[in-house]
Amino acid sequence: MRSTNNIMILFLFILLGCGITKAPSDTKSVKEPPTEDVVIGKPLPHWQDGCLDIHAINTGRGESTFFIFPDGTTMLIDAAGSTIPATAPIPPPLQRPNALVSPGTVVANYVKHFALPIANKINYVMLSHFDPDHMGSYETSLPFHKSGKFQMVGITEFGAQVSFDKIIDRGYPDYNFPVDMTADPRISNYINFVDWSKKAYGATAEQFAVGRNDQILLQRKPNAYSNFEIQNICSNGVVWTGKGTDTKNTFPSGDIVAAAKGSENIFSIGIVLRYGKFNYFTAGDLQFNGSSEHSWKDIESPVAAVVPQVDMMKASHHATANCNSEKLLQKLSPHSIVIQPWRDVHPNLETVNRMIAANNNVQIFSTNMTEANKLRFGDNLKKLKSFQGHIVARISPGGDQYTIYILDDNDENYNVKEVFGPYISI
Repeated sequence: MRSTNNIMILFLFILLGCGITKAPSDTKSVKEPPTEDVVIGKPLPHWQDGCLDIHAINTGRGESTFFIFPDGTTMLIDAAGSTIPATAPIPPPLQRPNALVSPGTVVANYVKHFALPIANKINYVMLSHFDPDHMGSYETSLPFHKSGKFQMVGITEFGAQVSFDKIIDRGYPDYNFPVDMTADPRISNYINFVDWSKKAYGATAEQFAVGRNDQILLQRKPNAYSNFEIQNICSNGVVWTGKGTDTKNTFPSGDIVAAAKGSENIFSIGIVLRYGKFNYFTAGDLQFNGSSEHSWKDIESPVAAVVPQVDMMKASHHATANCNSEKLLQKLSPHSIVIQPWRDVHPNLETVNRMIAANNNVQIFSTNMTEANKLRFGDNLKKLKSFQGHIVARISPGGDQYTIYILDDNDENYNVKEVFGPYISI
């Protein structure tokens, strides 16, 4: 009996270390006593060993997701950096924390706050694809880095402030699919930044390798968490088959793809992260738009064939129309979905309804939403659990359950606004 009690005490201690708090009423949640670790109105406590943290950073200008793996290995996917003006025809939401802090610096400050207590750099930087809201816009007026090698916006501005070990994208080293991209000043500026980071940080660069589960690995305690894995699912139209490292190219030749003027979104990198029972899916701006004319543009269907059911996903393409198809959502059947809008049309109500149809217990969280879109949603706004703030999923050691925290994005104190969960992993 004493041995059983000791095990129970140890289990509760581990949960408290990850800031597990009392759950709201939900069919998939478990009730635990509240702890003093997480206090509404106070900064979110830092990551602790054994936890998996997934941070959706809100700048109001695109997507950025930061990960702290169970051993402290760190990864950033995308660094929101669109320079779209507030007066654009399809306007963006309010910039966070304000228009005086550029998105790249917002992401850098956030990562420095949560990551640098662990180490003086991060391990991986990955670009899901080459769109401005994921890597940064380009304007001739942008400030140059002090080296004079590149101009700073989005990912290049972030990387000028936070050092890293490796950068992964869909194009390295040639950046020639479906056409030569190097003539685009935004891409050439990024390439100059990658070359600079190799010299300045000793960083390496790689093209994302579809089918592999060993490209992104734990770096600090590689043997401590054998139940952690990142499976590379898709990129450039190439999709994992679900067997070993085998892949299938779902696109025609680059010339045909280029002639059809396929959106950059369909080239997006996609991964499934697994930690014990917990599974997470993210795939940039993956979409099925244009498939009525060219069937190969429906990249979501071959992806749906190989992904598992997941606990959480990042909504593809900000949950706008023509993405997050019924087929993909039915296969993923996510319990929690994080949306990162940056235009007035995000999220789309029809897309949200597909999410609910795939899992009527789904918990939907959005980093922001324009006032005009809130009016369009009307009473349907209740379908979202929250719609303003950074979103943090903290998965407990072993991956058996997770809690979601909403952080205030009006400043850079990262105070907790709301707490949801813990939820039991599938």
